[in-house]
Order: sequence, then C-alpha cells, then structure tokens
Amino acid sequence: MTRVDGIFLTVGLTLTAVYFAVPDDGLQSALYDAAGFASGAAILTGVRLYRPSAPLAWLLFALGIVCFAAADILSTILDDPPIPSAADWVYLVGYPLLAAGLTMLLVRAGGHHRRAAIGEALVFTLAFSLVQWTYIVDAIVDGGGSPTARAVEAAYPGMDIVLLAALAGFFTTAAWRTPAFLLLVAGVVPLLVSDEIYAFTSNSYTTGSYVNAGWLLSYVLWGTAALHPSMRELSEPRPYVEELRLSRVRIAVLTGALVAGPIVLLIQDIRNAPYDAWAIAVPMIVIAVLVMVRLTAIMRALERTRLRLVEADRVKDEFVALISHDLRTPLTSIMGYSELALDPELEPALDAERRGYLEVVSRSSHRLLRLVDDLLFVARLQAGRLDLTPTVLDLCEVARQSTSEAQRSAEAKGIDLVFLGELPVEVEADRGRMFQLLDNLVSNAIKFTPAGGRVEVVVSMNGAAVLEIRDTGVGVTAEEAPRVFERFFRTESAVEGQVQGTGLGLYIARAIAEAHGGVIRAAPREGGGAVFTVELPRANGIIAA
Repeated sequence: MTRVDGIFLTVGLTLTAVYFAVPDDGLQSALYDAAGFASGAAILTGVRLYRPSAPLAWLLFALGIVCFAAADILSTILDDPPIPSAADWVYLVGYPLLAAGLTMLLVRAGGHHRRAAIGEALVFTLAFSLVQWTYIVDAIVDGGGSPTARAVEAAYPGMDIVLLAALAGFFTTAAWRTPAFLLLVAGVVPLLVSDEIYAFTSNSYTTGSYVNAGWLLSYVLWGTAALHPSMRELSEPRPYVEELRLSRVRIAVLTGALVAGPIVLLIQDIRNAPYDAWAIAVPMIVIAVLVMVRLTAIMRALERTRLRLVEADRVKDEFVALISHDLRTPLTSIMGYSELALDPELEPALDAERRGYLEVVSRSSHRLLRLVDDLLFVARLQAGRLDLTPTVLDLCEVARQSTSEAQRSAEAKGIDLVFLGELPVEVEADRGRMFQLLDNLVSNAIKFTPAGGRVEVVVSMNGAAVLEIRDTGVGVTAEEAPRVFERFFRTESAVEGQVQGTGLGLYIARAIAEAHGGVIRAAPREGGGAVFTVELPRANGIIAA
C-alpha cells in the first residue's frame, strides 16, 4: 500500500474509533459529516494523481458520497425530519450515482460482453431482491402513511438492490482482482449491511448508534480505493474470455440463489407470517431459467471443447505416424552406411578416434530407430490397427531367448541378469509381439537398475501363464505403480535421475498384454526395486481371475 492511501486508511479508521469514543454533544455529528466530505475529497485527489481513462466514473463516486454527507447535514439541521424530506431526496440521489459509476467502469472494462457472467450477476441480484421484498419492502408498501412517504421509504432498500446489481455486474471482468476494486467492494458491503440493519431498527436509531460504523467504514474504504494506484486499471479494457467452468464461489452463489425462495417460504411458514406468493414465485422461476441456461451453455461449450480435443488428438496421431514413417527411411540409410564404415575388413582401416565417432552415430541411430518404431506402434494402437498372428508357443523358450539377447546390455552395465523357469508354459500368442513385450520389460529393468544390481526373468504357471520381471533398481511407489503404463508417464525417480526414455515402453507392453487377453501389473519389490507381472491365458485354458 502506498503512502497516501495508507495514511488515509489509517487516519480514517482512527477517526471512526474516535467517533464512538467522544460524547454525543455535536462533535459526533461533526466527525461523521467530515468523514463523508473527506472521502469525496480523497476520490477527487485520486483522480488528479493517477488520471484514470474514465475519470467521470470516479467523479460520480465522489458526487454520490458527497450527497450522503450533505443529506446527513440536512437531517441534522432539520432535526429528525418526517419522511419524505429534502434529506431523503439527497440521500436517494447518491445511490444511483454510485451505481452509475460502477456501471461505467463495467462497460469500459468490457464486462458487459460476458453474457454468461452478467446472467450470474442477475441471478444473485434477483435472489437478493426476493429477500428484500419479503422482509422489508412488502411491509413498507402495505404499511401506513401517505403513498409518497411509503414510496420514499421503499426506495431505500430498492436503491440497495440497484447498487448491489451494479457491483455484481462488475465481477464479470478480470478487473475485480485489482486492489482498488477490492477496496470498493469492501466499502459497498458495510454500506449495504448498515442499510439493512437500519431498515429493521429505524425506530430505535439514535446518533452514535453502532449502525453508523458501517457507513463510516464505507466512506473510508471508498476514499482509500481512489487513492490506490490500481484505481487507474479499473477502467482499462480487458480481453473477452468466456469461462467454461463454474468456480466453487459461483456454484455457491447459484445454489444460494436457487434455494433462497424455498428458504424464505419455510421461514415465513415457521413464523406464521404472511408472504406474497407472486413476489417469491416469479423471481424463483426467472432464477431457475437463468441457472439452467447457464448450465446448458457450459455443457455445450464443454462438448465443443471435447470434440475439438478429440480431433486435435486424431490429427496429432496422424502427424506422429506420418513423421515417424518419414524418419525411418533416412535412419535406415544412416545405420547401414555407419555399419559399412565400421566394417573391420574395410581398407584403409579407421583410426581409433574416427571409429569412436562412427560408433556414437551407430548407437544413436539405433536408439532413434527404436523411438521411431515405438511412435509408429503407438500410432497403430490409437488407430486400432494392432495386427496379431497368434500361434502356440512356449513362453519359457521366448523368455529364455530374450534374456540371452539382453545379457550383453546387462553385462555392460554390471548387472546380473538371470532367467528362472523350467517347465514348458504354452500360450497362444504372436511370437514377435511376445519378444517385443519381453524386450521392453527387460530393457526397462536394466535401465533403472544400478551397477551391481540383479534382474530376474521368471516364468511360471498359476492357472495362467505368469511372467515376472524382478529388479533391484530405483523401484516405483505404490502411488506410481498404477500409472507407469500410461502413455508418456515418467516416474519421479526417472525424472530426478535424468534417465533417458519417452514413457512409451511400458505403455506398449500393456497394449500387447491386453491384446492377448492378459493383464500386466507393477508393484514395489520388498527390499527395493520393482516387480512387473504379466498374466496370459494358457493355450488350453483361460486366464485365472
């Protein structure tokens, strides 16, 4: 908070406290009137200091506050005048001036274009109007006195509705996040609260009543809002962004508006008090229609967004398949020529440095080709084109061969890779896809197991053909285990350890297992590491439940 607005707020709160401390001998009235005029002067000072693009709105605020202060003076001079009096007319002029200023800022900021949010503001205002009519206005209209007196008396709660409507409408712009607007809201709230309390206790009101605290606080906060530098931002145009979702606050507001009518009816019935059915039913019908229109618009917008996302996902898959296919051809050439260049029988022989360069090219090409193959496989999965050629084969034989082929990679990293399995375990599966499944699981275990660790490939029978890959690596947490088979998912340990990978290997493994009618699971291993379990239907049976 800057110096000028901070000083004004501090002095204003201090004088508010002093107001209740001094005796009621005229000094209280003087302090009260001074607070109103000081607030108007503070608003004019803020306009001069920060020169907002919509100064007229702030001038209307100043004029409205001055009207309140002038009406207080008139009321004191006339010494408890009857209704209506000159003081009443001046009071009532202040409310539309404040509402007009808020509406002007609303239009300048572009909030009037947000039809859905304006509808929500209208719903809230209607609910407030319903309560105002039932507990305040209806009693005034049906009460005694001249028609003019009753009209003026009813105008006060009516002006509260006007002010609240303008304030609620301003929440339709992003400008409500600025400190100056929050200060304006903080000023309107005690004003409305004091007005409502006064409506119920006007017969017992006296100078120095605690009700005045809300009005004094309102003066102080409006002046502070004008002296805050962010007041200049309130009138700046904001980009139009229609929100598709309802925040918790909006849900609470709409829910409160929907139940306002039934609650009022229930309270009046408990009190055995009369009520105007039409005055309650009509706003509630309008509120219900507006809420349904809002929810319908949100559902339609979400459906349009869902369709766009589905289309974007389809286009993305097509792009990945296309680019992966186009990458494969030059990669094959790079790999072929690098292997020819590394041929030991090639003359003249390569020196160690150039051979090292070509070996890096060859390894990187193979790694990139595996990535391209994975992307092509995922694209086929998304398109529902996973072709299988199932035959009866021995899972033990496939696992043993896959383990043997991975030995070189395990030894290079200093990992003990062993195969455990004796009896033939026959399954009906695509041989190539089974090797792909095993290669993905075994290479994943080797990748995440540090040097000196152990990886076990185990094949057994338990009503179904069971394949287990156990490792002593970094492992997975219980929370991560269900998610490791998601596309592009990387565990926290993989990210922190900067382990290379795309998060596609386990996703492909799950797709292969499920395509064969099997299931795959991951779990933390006792003592550290992870266990990946694949269950497949046996060739002469079905998978165990």
